[in-house]
Amino acid sequence: MRWIVVIILALIGLLTVYTVWPIYDLYRLASAVETRNPALLRELIDFSSLRVSLIKQVLDADRKRADKFVVRESLATGIGWAKTFNTERLLDLLSKGTVSTDPALRAGLAAPFAPNSLGSAWQIWLNSDYSGRTFYVTVPVDEPSDKRFRIRLRLVQWGWKLLALDLPESTKMHLVQELARVAAELSKSPN
Repeated sequence: MRWIVVIILALIGLLTVYTVWPIYDLYRLASAVETRNPALLRELIDFSSLRVSLIKQVLDADRKRADKFVVRESLATGIGWAKTFNTERLLDLLSKGTVSTDPALRAGLAAPFAPNSLGSAWQIWLNSDYSGRTFYVTVPVDEPSDKRFRIRLRLVQWGWKLLALDLPESTKMHLVQELARVAAELSKSPN
């Protein structure tokens, strides 16, 4: 009888650790983004997977636009833009919701790791979904659903890593505009 109680308590303990662990690493990730701690960011973010995810979403949003000229221009310069989507720009997107330095383009954009985006651990748990080795959470917790990011963390080598970030439509359109701006700059510059 005593072994059954021990096994049940151990299972409850493991389930609690499994539930809290990705939330703890999510807060560590938010702190690393805020302080731009390179060592911790390398530990908590798979930059290549995240870049691929973001670039694919932006190029897909660009293809859906009615302005076919921008689509041709952006597809032609997509690889060039991908190269300019460096770690600094990625951190700007995560902390400020934008990669642009233009204050007019920053207005009204949410950011997944801005201060207070995560809210309390309880709010994160309520906005999360566990799927085996994958943890999904939707942030900012206090924004309407059309301004929320869906963060995907995956358990990799005994640590939770940020692999993908599903962007809200407003952020996708902002990044498409930035892509068009970069495409215009690249087409004007002599090669």
